[in-house]
Amino acid sequence: MPGLDGLRIALVYPPYGPVRNEPGIKTVKENYGIFPSLSLLYVAGILEAAGCDVLFIDAHAEGLSLEQCLDRLRRFGPDYVGYTLTTYLFFQSMDWIRAIKAQLPVPVIVGGVHLSIYPRETLAYPELDYAVTGEAERALPDLLTALTRKGDLSAVRGIAYRRADGEVVVTPHAADADIDAAPFPARNLIDNSIYYSFISQYRNFTCFITSRGCPYKCIFCEQGSKPFRARSPGNVVDELEICHHEYGIRELDFFDSSFTIRKQRVIDICEEIQRRRLDIVWAARTRVDCINDDVLRAMRRAGCNRIYYGIESGNREILQTLKKSTSLEMYREVIAATRKHGIHTFGYFMVGNPYETEATIRQTIRLALELDLDYAQFSKVTPMPATELYTLLLQETGRDYWREHIEAGVDEDIPRPLCDMTDAEIQRWTRLAYLRFYYRPRYIARAMARIKSKDELKRSLATAWQMLVHDPAAGDDAGMEVLA
Repeated sequence: MPGLDGLRIALVYPPYGPVRNEPGIKTVKENYGIFPSLSLLYVAGILEAAGCDVLFIDAHAEGLSLEQCLDRLRRFGPDYVGYTLTTYLFFQSMDWIRAIKAQLPVPVIVGGVHLSIYPRETLAYPELDYAVTGEAERALPDLLTALTRKGDLSAVRGIAYRRADGEVVVTPHAADADIDAAPFPARNLIDNSIYYSFISQYRNFTCFITSRGCPYKCIFCEQGSKPFRARSPGNVVDELEICHHEYGIRELDFFDSSFTIRKQRVIDICEEIQRRRLDIVWAARTRVDCINDDVLRAMRRAGCNRIYYGIESGNREILQTLKKSTSLEMYREVIAATRKHGIHTFGYFMVGNPYETEATIRQTIRLALELDLDYAQFSKVTPMPATELYTLLLQETGRDYWREHIEAGVDEDIPRPLCDMTDAEIQRWTRLAYLRFYYRPRYIARAMARIKSKDELKRSLATAWQMLVHDPAAGDDAGMEVLA
């Protein structure tokens, strides 16, 4: 884009750790893996395509100190510094943003889904100068062009900024981007060898997205509020080919909320992977009502070795409340079919759902054991902004907890709507679910046989040990009890 050639932009991904009101328990989060910030890498790709010089600093993955990060920034000399913000990690990010701006006083631009929800509350912080409130493909280059030319910011769609009098202005949303025309994530700016998931087996590893939004309306997910848009098979495999040949990627995770929504598109992607002879191993997330034998067969032939299924609960009434258009019988059928095709299965479950009781949690744990999944993740229900679940909480309590958190730093346990269980009870049962699932002798023997690298073995043993003896939230009775 004219006017942006040579503009120097630094993108920083600060380190983060466990915080209050996050879905995962501490031990699991600390050992889940190190993933590249795909959203910031997309921003980097957009900026490079516009002619900017870009520095990407992943302080989290590289384990950088603040001073090490500042040293890189000073040597680069950015005109702007950019960050992505998430609501529940807001203050961990702000600690770094404040400290960096105190030493390097250049304008700060922030983005992320959080800015589409709380733009005014966020830009009330003086360290933050500008925000992209939606997709960045058009809004960010337009913002930078207006800034470099001293143009009218109010004419730029999809941004927020502060006027001279301190008032925060939020402009109308930018038009949706053509996602087939969007630049690919700038993986050339990072060391792809440092990333992994706790069950990845090969390096280099990366994450990948082939669609935006979701047509389903699960009450706990914000993706259902956005229209579903999918990239074409050729565009997807073009990026996969670059990943493999230019960055040495051997394994990747598709992070789409439901990869197989359009079955023929998935089959076309898989056939194109085979046609181009891409020697990659990959995993994908989907729903049991979005898959069949033809899709499973195509995925396996193209290198898929794991599917993450959103199962959530073993109680039929809770599944209906969550607006999961599925059944326990369908879970059993699809998991069995996936295993028949030689693909590992990973089940996502939630504890603390509406109408949850100890009895319904026992049903969920029993289902996880019955399905004989290869992996399972049990998360504490957290009402996140822009979800129907959070709307239920607003109606139930009359309080906007996340807004209070951003505006005033209020940090307290957020209640779960229509659930009478305490946070301590949910924490205990979540940990117990992990213990019951992963510490079965038959499961341990199968898991050890599946491990293919020393790194994977080391991660598995460390996580197992911490889960047993180091979880500070574990009560004395949160052990290996028999679930009736």
